Amino acid sequence: MPLIKVAKVEEFPPGTKKSIKASKTRILLVNAGGRLYATQSLCTHLSNPLFTGKLQGNLIWCDKHWASFDVTNGNAINLPEGMAKIAPLKTYPVRIDGSDIVVEVPE
Repeated sequence: MPLIKVAKVEEFPPGTKKSIKASKTRILLVNAGGRLYATQSLCTHLSNPLFTGKLQGNLIWCDKHWASFDVTNGNAINLPEGMAKIAPLKTYPVRIDGSDIVVEVPE
């Protein structure tokens, strides 16, 4: 998988989250507690954009049905009402290259 430059480090202080196009993959890039993480950008429940949700510690909340996911590993933590299970988010490796944030995504 190629490394794609997606942003500058100074654009992502703690608590920042943005939906970004990285090659052909739309990702959610977040700074949770001073560490950068990249996940798929849509909730696995009903494909709601996650960038509109609240970032709380390592959790990103879907603001449509209140599912939450751990951005460090993609695991679903809180499920929508009536759901026993939902798929985890895809996660992508993030690296810092000088002042650039690069993400490894599929071609």
